[in-house]
Amino acid sequence: MESGLAARNGGRIGLAALVAVLLLGLGLRVGEAWDGRAPVYDARAYAAIAKNLSEGEGFTVGPGATQPSSNYSPGLPLFVAGLYEATGGLHERLARVVLAGIGALSVLFAYLIGRRLMRPLPSRPRSSEVGLTGVGSGASSGKTQRPLKNAPYRGTNAANAEFWPPLLGALVVAVYPALVEYQGMLMSEPLAATLLSGGVLAVLWAWDGGRARWMLPGALFGALALTRPEYLGIAVLVALVIAARELPRDWRASLLRAAVFLAAALVVIAPWTIRNAAALDRFVPISTGGGQVLFAGTYLPSDGDPEKVGAEVVAEHPDLFSPRDAQRLRLEQILARLAAQGYPGTETDQALSTMGKKQLWDDITDEPLEYAGFVTTKVGRIWSHGPRDVMREPVWAVLHWLLVALGLLGLVLLAWRRRWEALLLGTIFLAITAISALLVASPRRVLVFVPLLAPLAAATLAYLAGQMGSASGGRLTKPGRLPDALPTPDSLGAP
Repeated sequence: MESGLAARNGGRIGLAALVAVLLLGLGLRVGEAWDGRAPVYDARAYAAIAKNLSEGEGFTVGPGATQPSSNYSPGLPLFVAGLYEATGGLHERLARVVLAGIGALSVLFAYLIGRRLMRPLPSRPRSSEVGLTGVGSGASSGKTQRPLKNAPYRGTNAANAEFWPPLLGALVVAVYPALVEYQGMLMSEPLAATLLSGGVLAVLWAWDGGRARWMLPGALFGALALTRPEYLGIAVLVALVIAARELPRDWRASLLRAAVFLAAALVVIAPWTIRNAAALDRFVPISTGGGQVLFAGTYLPSDGDPEKVGAEVVAEHPDLFSPRDAQRLRLEQILARLAAQGYPGTETDQALSTMGKKQLWDDITDEPLEYAGFVTTKVGRIWSHGPRDVMREPVWAVLHWLLVALGLLGLVLLAWRRRWEALLLGTIFLAITAISALLVASPRRVLVFVPLLAPLAAATLAYLAGQMGSASGGRLTKPGRLPDALPTPDSLGAP
């Protein structure tokens, strides 16, 4: 007899395969963290801030800083500084190993999200009788939802169809090179990927229980916002999705769920916001630097490539820069000098924010077609390849293209019948895309979304394989009549 755990995860072979994938993801990350890797500039800054925090010097990069330390998100350096305090020394290798263990959780979360999306619907009345939300939408009376029982036996093939595609998605996350490489330095993306996938999984879990459950996803999204500040706005959008699901039928319960979610997020963020009010003497929810990324993200001469902004600014302002400044100065230094010229006496980020807003308005009103092409180029830039040079290698480039294409198709299939999960994931996807289209277009933003793309892509592969199997058996599947043992659009996103 197989244990319950094995039975729920593809039998003994399936459970062994799952453990192997999880250990692979953990081993690759811990190995990278142990060996270390030459840090990029942001990783050096995070390391310096964590060191200075541990030594009582405050949240500062130090005398070698090229921009205000408040421009850096606080989540990662605060966590690393806490590890330094707990271990009694500046043990960066140990910090990287701990972060690698946290990063490996994204593999498990991708698998569990995939299982959620692949779980078939239990027996239920037709959708015309219960509405499109059907099972898993939550009772409008506010009662705790309980799983339906006495679902028909689906057989081994159906169980395998639920298990192996999510495992494939987890395998992609386990070996995705950019996620692995960033564990070799103090970078925020792997930590953010775990927090995002864990937050989404917690949202799906919270819907099946009482109100108190919403504190967990809210806290995870709050921690995510401290790690990647752009997710503060995304957390608000997720709260709106949570509220909208049952709003027409039970607006009080819907608003209460969203309120608990947001309150938990704010509890996590508030201490740092209060600290900023005292240290910066103004309201800054998490970090500064928004003006800088707005100006760089709307600078048309760069053709959507943030690495070209500095050189183009230097070339367009020969009275302010020498030709060597394009190589000698970092972008933030170039933009700070430009801001000082345009708005002397004004804080740099505020000046760049004013300049960026004016630049955006001019782009839209004076050059609408050029700006549309500019935005299209930026969107293509963030989704066409992953960060790090390794993602340019043919094998990994193809993997990335397949992941994005199949993941988007999976989102469409999810929206076919299960609108709640599709709306949740689609909102995050569109928000990331919109932020990148408006601000700096960095593939690092998309890297955080990989543990959500992978289960969607795996579900798509399973669905397409099922369609091919139906065709080879002499019949094509119709939308309302799907074979029991196959992952279907009706089963994508089932509770």
